Amino acid sequence: MSVFVSALSVPVNGSKEILATFGLNNISCERCLKNHSGAYGETRMKYCDLRPALAAYRKGENVMATLRELLGEEKNNDQIVEITYDLQAGTYSRYAEDNPATWKAYCEELAGILGSFLEPGWSTLDVGTGEMTTLSGVANCAFIEAGDIYSCDISFSRIKTGRKFAARTMVPGLADRLHSFVGNLFQLPFQDGSVDLIWTSHALEPNGGKEEAALRELFRVAGRYVVLFEPSYENNTDEGRARMERLGYIYGLPEVIVRAGAELVDVIQVKSTGNPLNPTYAYICRTGTETRSRAAPWACPETHMPMDRRADCFFSQASRLAYPIIDGIPILRAEYAILANALDGMPR
Repeated sequence: MSVFVSALSVPVNGSKEILATFGLNNISCERCLKNHSGAYGETRMKYCDLRPALAAYRKGENVMATLRELLGEEKNNDQIVEITYDLQAGTYSRYAEDNPATWKAYCEELAGILGSFLEPGWSTLDVGTGEMTTLSGVANCAFIEAGDIYSCDISFSRIKTGRKFAARTMVPGLADRLHSFVGNLFQLPFQDGSVDLIWTSHALEPNGGKEEAALRELFRVAGRYVVLFEPSYENNTDEGRARMERLGYIYGLPEVIVRAGAELVDVIQVKSTGNPLNPTYAYICRTGTETRSRAAPWACPETHMPMDRRADCFFSQASRLAYPIIDGIPILRAEYAILANALDGMPR
């Protein structure tokens, strides 16, 4: 996700008045929500009519707030984040192309910070990459001598859009080292300590209340550093803090970073940001471990057991789980795995 954020929002939960506001009087989401539990009582993703969210988005209203009511959630969850940004696919790349000076200034500032820690040959992972607008600009400045470049986002549409943007804007050769996929920041498909440097750009932002879980997962995978370019609640104004609270954004990063097991090396203000109510700071975190398994970093996101890429899927011989590849994009989210013993012969 980039700094150039707009969010989505509308309520439903049986609220006929709100639906009528958007001319959607005949929609009923109650049936969808009643059936969101599986046969054995497990929680599944809750899907329903998304036209109210689309209507809110087109009116420039906050869709995350809308979806919280639509799906009956108090806080932003993975599904709300996915729907919000999937609906917006294409807006970030258009913004970057329409505002090249702003895009370039932000990317160059981030690249300067990342470049001061990155060493030749190191692998990097951009978590919550969105449409790869920030990744592409940063890579052009700082990743020329880096190793493999990984990027993931919870939204398939944004990865697909981002691949096209990267192909248009990355300097020759960089795209050959780019490995982008659909993934969840809370269950990354990597072995422990398998990536040298992990970074985010406003990807943790909407995950208020889940800061520690997110950071523990990033610190698990990062062999050396995690650099978080995220909004700072502590350094915000009263108005900005109220906004972050209203939108369900993160807070307390300095304390949570230490609690999650990393060393907070430095906190640096990022000046090339567009919204004074959402100030960006770079939180430099050292994980204190050495990078391992760089040559074969992939792991089943459900079990953390090694997996490898096949012709049309990723497969773990240990867990026997397979993850599909759709239109060339790996779908490495735990909930989309299938048990596939026959894929590689039954284990003996």
